[in-house]
Order: sequence, then C-alpha cells, then structure tokens
Amino acid sequence: MILRKLNIGIFLLLYSAGFFFWADALAQVQQVHSHSGHTSIQLIEEAEANGNITKDQAIIQKLAVGLNSELLRPEFKTEDESTVKCMTPVVMEFYEMKDELQPQTVSAVEEMLFNFTASSESLEYISPSGRFKFFYETDGRNAVPLDDANGNSVPDYVEKAAVMADSSYSYQIKTLGFKDFYTGEPYEIYFRNFVNAYGQTRPSGSTTIIDIHNNFNSFPENNHPEGNQLGALYVTIAHELKHASQYVVNRWTGNYGSRDWTEMDATMMEEVVHPDVDDYYNYIMRYSDSNGWWDQSNAHPSSIFKRPNNPTPGQYWHVSWMLYFQEKFGIDFWVDVWDEISKDFQSVNSSSGELTFFDAINLVLQQRGAKLEQEHLSNHLWHLASGPFLSPIDFGFEDRENYPESTIKYSVGFVPETIKGDSLEPMAANYIDVKPSLALLGQPAVTVTGNVKGFGVGIIGYFKDGTADVRIRVSKDELSQRIQTTWDWADLTDIKVVVVNTNQDLKGSYELEVSSIIPDGVAITQNYPNPFNPTTQIGFSVDDRKDVKLEVYDTAGRKVQTLMDTELNRGFYTATFDGTGLASGVYFYRLVTGNSVLTKKMVLVK
Repeated sequence: MILRKLNIGIFLLLYSAGFFFWADALAQVQQVHSHSGHTSIQLIEEAEANGNITKDQAIIQKLAVGLNSELLRPEFKTEDESTVKCMTPVVMEFYEMKDELQPQTVSAVEEMLFNFTASSESLEYISPSGRFKFFYETDGRNAVPLDDANGNSVPDYVEKAAVMADSSYSYQIKTLGFKDFYTGEPYEIYFRNFVNAYGQTRPSGSTTIIDIHNNFNSFPENNHPEGNQLGALYVTIAHELKHASQYVVNRWTGNYGSRDWTEMDATMMEEVVHPDVDDYYNYIMRYSDSNGWWDQSNAHPSSIFKRPNNPTPGQYWHVSWMLYFQEKFGIDFWVDVWDEISKDFQSVNSSSGELTFFDAINLVLQQRGAKLEQEHLSNHLWHLASGPFLSPIDFGFEDRENYPESTIKYSVGFVPETIKGDSLEPMAANYIDVKPSLALLGQPAVTVTGNVKGFGVGIIGYFKDGTADVRIRVSKDELSQRIQTTWDWADLTDIKVVVVNTNQDLKGSYELEVSSIIPDGVAITQNYPNPFNPTTQIGFSVDDRKDVKLEVYDTAGRKVQTLMDTELNRGFYTATFDGTGLASGVYFYRLVTGNSVLTKKMVLVK
C-alpha cells in the first residue's frame, strides 16, 4: 500500500487567499473554557469566540496543533510545548460540524486526517491474533524504531505494539465487557509522525482507524519498567482502542456530550489496562525532579486538583473524576454506563440518543443504591484528600499520595466565621481550610446555604493520632445543608471542607458558616442518608452526663437492633445503622435518656 503525500497545496491556497484572517490582538480575546487544555487550542477557541476567526479556520488550526505545525499560524504558537494527549476530540468536533463547514474546509480537513507524508512504500504486519493490521515504514519521517532483536525483519516496536493491541483488546472487550468493534476483518492501525500528539481515532465507514505515534521520542516521562517509549506506546493503544469501542456504541453522537466524556473515559482505560505506566500523571501534574517528587504548583491548570471550580466534565485532565467511580464501584460500573448509552441509542424512540452521560451514570448508581449528588461530593473529597501531606489513612484514591495537593479557595482562621463564596458553575466546587484552635469550646459544625437547590458540603477532620473522619450532606432538592460533627477541637490538626454545586442546570452562589456548638439539650437529628441502602448515620446530642439508649424498631414495634446503651458526657454523637439482611420499608429509631424519649422514622430501600 502506498500512502499518498499530504496535499499541502489546499491549505496554502486557503492561507494565501486570506482564509486564515486574523483580525484583533490576542490581548483582547475573550476567555473561554477550552476542550483540550492545550494553550494553543485555547487561544484558537478564544479567537473563534471573539469572532476573530471563523469556525472553518478554527477547526483547521486545532488540527494543525497536533498534526501539522507548518499550518499553525504564528499567533497560535506559544511557549507551551506540552503534548496533546489525543486528537480524537478534535476529530469528533469536525464530524459534528461537518455539514456546517465550507466544502474547501471539509476537503482540507479530510486530506489532513486521512493522508500523511510517506517517503517509502508502507509495510504491513498482522498481529498474532489476526485482529489487527499494522502499517509502518522503516525510513522517512514516519519511520518506526528499527531495533529487531529476533532478526525477523519486523521492528520490535511494531511487534510489541501488535502484542499489546491483542492483549488490550482481549482485556477491554472480552474480559471487561465493553462493546466489541472487531468486524471480522483486521482492524487498521497506522504509525504516524504526529507533530505533537500521542494518537487519534478517526471514522472509516462503519468502523474506525487508529493512528499512533511512530516513535514517542521526547514524550513526557512515565513509570513503565521498560522505559518511557514503550510506556507511551502501550497506554496510547489502550486509549485509542477504547475510542474504537465507544464509536460502535453510538457513532459519537447523541446528547451525552461525546468529546468531553469519551476522552476522560479513554484516559481512564490507560490506568485500568496499564496501572504500572501512570502516563496520565503528566496530565494532572508533571515531574519536578529525578527523585520522583512532583511539582505541586505545576499541576495541569484545568485538573480538578488545580481548579475544582471548573465544572465536570473536562477531558483527559479530569480522568481522576472517572477513576473515583472505577475504584469505588469497580470497572463494571463504567461497562454498565456504556450499556445504558447503547440501549438508549438503539431505542426505537430515539434516532440519535437522548440520554446524557449524567443520566446514564444516575441510572447505574441507582442500581447500586447510590445517588449522583452524594458521589460527586464524595468524589471532590477524594481530590481534596490527596497529595503527600493530606492523604489520610484508608480514604481516597489508591494513588492519592502521588497526586498533587488541591487548590484551597478560602482559609478560616477564627471560628465562628461566615464565608460568602464564589458563584459556582453546575457540578463545580470550592475547597476550604479551617485551622483548629485549642481555645474553642464545643464541637465543629458547618452549614452551607445556596441560592439554588443542590448545594452540598463535605468535611474531613484530620486527628493528632493520624486518623481521619469524613462527613457529607447534600440533597438535590434542598437549599441548605448542615453537618454537626462529634469531634473535639483539641484532637484535631486540620479540617478541610468541600462546598459543591450538584445542580446540573444552574450556577449559584453560597454562604458557608463555620461554627462551634455546645449542645443545650437532648436532641436527635434525621438520619443521613434517607432513604438509605444499606447503612445510614443517626446523630444526637446530650446536654450533660446521661445514660443513653439508642434503638431501632420496625413498624410492628419489634426491636431490630440496639445501637447504643451506655453513659455519655455532654456532646454530639453519631451512630451507624446497617440494614443488611433487613427488608425494605419504614423503620423507627428511638433515643432514650432518663425521662426523655425522642423518635424519628427512616426508610430502607433496596
């Protein structure tokens, strides 16, 4: 097969005709949310948003960032030489808007995507399983490394890529159960000397074709034991094969927000398939020195760690958001999410899919007895509890100690204090630091009140004995949430607070009150969460030293469990009720202290 030379003449003709007209200075650009995280692409998107370039010009310039720097205008070239993780989101964007573009733009983009410079006849190699056909060159700009340890005239680089494609396919599709893209004919993969990208997946009829970098020389470091080059090669194969699987689900169409979600998903698959590479570290943070320390200030500018106030989803830099669900619920969680999207896309009631990604996540969470707003808040707590200094025992990401520390928006040095917080976009958050004081009496409490429904609050207490405790409160139907802790200020070294807007449609502002409360009576609070499955927490307070009994009953008045029967000092307390083994329904919990009896009901839903 002869790969035709890229026809740059189309681009030069458009360029000379003023097709790439640049009107205003970059200093006047409007700030926009970039869908790539790369500085050059953000500049292009800002120029388009300000009307300085057309969408036709913008799509070509975005592709030029990763595929052909000769076509990138000087105004969009920056000192930021960071690599574009994947060009597939830009490819998706092109196909989404293809019918709106001028014919010469479509021709130019397709020429860029489907053809590239080749200095010799391309060679072919079939993977051991027969599922993949690799096209490679041994000289010219697209040449692969020529090392050939077994002397069979096939470069080791190509053979290892083929073995890894078979292995990654087998794991993702056959073992995990993601949608199969194999048609019976060998799937085509090309080695290509991208200017500044790992790879891309592009449509080809009813299937797709993958391009991956021909050598990965001078790419960011990773932790693979065989070296950076093979580490980058392996995770790129896993990444792009996941895009191929996504494509057969719904052709990258529908209402689920393909460009953002699919890139997060493919980046997550790198960690699932190759947990020893950690290439994604480069896109939530970057190496600082040869000793393995990370430059915490140099985290990806759009990562959740750096900017929790950016709404979810982003793209590959928000991969940690998806890893939360994978680590907490298992990879089957995401298999089920894609199954929900597939069922929706194939529905007789929908020609293109009406389900959003959040809708699909909600459905799968409900199947597991969980709620999106609670998990999103907990997800942010995992991000806040990361970094070498804030990773508590048994809470958060598996790699939390290797992750960067998060950006703290506000600090509270004196209690009580009230913070009037930023306006938060849907699904965005602020992180707050509270410094304990030995002079404080009572126990810490936080209250968040938003001007739209759905604001929630989470709190982590770090204790002097090296342990940590976590509390969350959120409801999509309420304006205010309050957490009364059972902690003593004298036992704490630090308190971290997350305020999150879980409203998916409206941005809103909030007020956060941090206080210290001394109970002045016997009280019992509504259990949280409620309804619950299978566990819930019950909070109560006593105003002086008392004998306390806390019991749970069913609707027939039969005692189900005694949660507490002891003498307690004045303060706030929490007990956990586990409904495992019980039937769904209404239950009552009763607090008895001397002559006082307080009762509330709760609902177990399985």
